[in-house]
Amino acid sequence: MHPTPAQLLQKHKLFSKLSGQVVWNLAEEAGADESQLDAFMAFFEAQKERATALLEALARDPDSWLILELDAAAAACPACTRLAGLAVPATHPDLLDYLPPFGLGCPLTGRPGLPAQAQDRAAASLPPAPVHKLCCDRRPLTLLLAELPHTL
Repeated sequence: MHPTPAQLLQKHKLFSKLSGQVVWNLAEEAGADESQLDAFMAFFEAQKERATALLEALARDPDSWLILELDAAAAACPACTRLAGLAVPATHPDLLDYLPPFGLGCPLTGRPGLPAQAQDRAAASLPPAPVHKLCCDRRPLTLLLAELPHTL
């Protein structure tokens, strides 16, 4: 039996700690108005869905790899910039440490795939994974709220 999306999210180092209510309260405390709250919640749910889909894909195909990519290199912290292009085997014992996002607003994403042959040999010596935390250092909550599209 395959795990449910909720069970998969409980394995994610960021989303296992955040609920919709917690995220809503954080945005509200950051001064978000109603339209920003709605946009932020949609953003949060989209990030959760993306992480769930990635976890499901990696669980379905243990021969696949987690390929890390940057959505927006300019907004990436140095740790995520270093990880861009990295491939981690789906069966690697530390896979969850490398599963993006590392914080809300983190521009690092992942997709299932196969690595370039050179990375295949480097999987044993992965660089340290960033710490999963509430928000990306380069995109604090107030900046993230301001960047999200919302209606008045």
